[in-house]
Amino acid sequence: MSVGLTSRDPFLKRLADEGFEIEVNNAHLVVQSIPYVTVDGTLARGVLTCALSLDASSGLTSTPQADHTMYFAGRTPCHRNGIPMGNIINSSARQRFGEIDVDHYLSSKPEVTHRYENIYDKVVAYERLIGGPARSLDKTANARTHARGMIANDDSPFAIPDSASARYRISGVNRKLKGRVAIIGLGGTGSYLLDLLAKTWVTEIHLYDGDQLLNHNLFRSPGSPEEALLKEFPYKVNYYAQTYARIHKGIIPHPVRVTSDNVDELDGFDFIFVCVDKGSSRRAIAEGLLRLEIPFVDTGIGVGLEDNCLDGCARATFIRPGTNWVDVERLLPFGNDNEEDELYSTGIQIAAVNSLNAIMAVMRWKRWANYFRDERNEMNSVYMIEGNNISNRVAK
Repeated sequence: MSVGLTSRDPFLKRLADEGFEIEVNNAHLVVQSIPYVTVDGTLARGVLTCALSLDASSGLTSTPQADHTMYFAGRTPCHRNGIPMGNIINSSARQRFGEIDVDHYLSSKPEVTHRYENIYDKVVAYERLIGGPARSLDKTANARTHARGMIANDDSPFAIPDSASARYRISGVNRKLKGRVAIIGLGGTGSYLLDLLAKTWVTEIHLYDGDQLLNHNLFRSPGSPEEALLKEFPYKVNYYAQTYARIHKGIIPHPVRVTSDNVDELDGFDFIFVCVDKGSSRRAIAEGLLRLEIPFVDTGIGVGLEDNCLDGCARATFIRPGTNWVDVERLLPFGNDNEEDELYSTGIQIAAVNSLNAIMAVMRWKRWANYFRDERNEMNSVYMIEGNNISNRVAK
């Protein structure tokens, strides 16, 4: 949630105007300086936090709020007599939530509606429950300190608030994907790769393709056509960069074909996805990336017509720095531009197979990044349509 959106959200603004010390960190609300009574009867201050429930269209906090719970960072909040607040403490355990460590999971539903009408009502209700006993001991104990204005911190790469990471508590895991990646080839598989990568925390997504977007391309790419962007026969990379800028801020187009002459421009990337169909291009790119010590996944599909049915395969090959070139030649179908390897020689492109190929590539990258668990460490995966099976070849 950007500073602009935070400042115009009426309920967050009301909290700030009344003097609450609030921060918004990547779709998490943090409320500092909550007064409470400890088990030994002394006064202290803690922190309330929750994932923000956001409206999809406006990006502002939703009404009503979808979740009634909050977390508390601090010692055990108690009643005036030092007895823990078992009426609202659901569980107690030190854990990471959003950007801070918390100690208690709180649950208190409004009696009639069982949900809070807005985030303002939710914060005020929890502050009253926890801070009320503190004010019975010291009437000046109040979370409305007026100590500072509203703070918004958002290091996500997205153009809209990432409420999904907050909702599922995977912000820490998502940050493992930060870095610079590139997609070489924005045909069917490459465009689906972009669709998947644009929903990740990768910092920059560079697009390389020297071809214009034509009508038949749209039938093997995600989404529906953006007619206003198609009128001038745009380059694929420019079209997709404009389209996906609505969700990701770090998409950078390069309307050029990657060859042996310019492959060194890829130096410095953290990972690269190769989605080309010419043997000479694949060889030049593979040689360059291996020399530059950049890990990459090479993709390929082969679909043909047999007995009036489509059959074939989708392949994702992971090449890590230091791989022996003999193994690379064994795994990647270089062939030649006029007579490709028989397995990948047919030119039929089907959205279902392209999208599956993209998923295979992204899953392998995420395992490499330790985002997904990986104990097999495969180099090559081939999905066969007939039989619906995947064969894996693991690294030696």
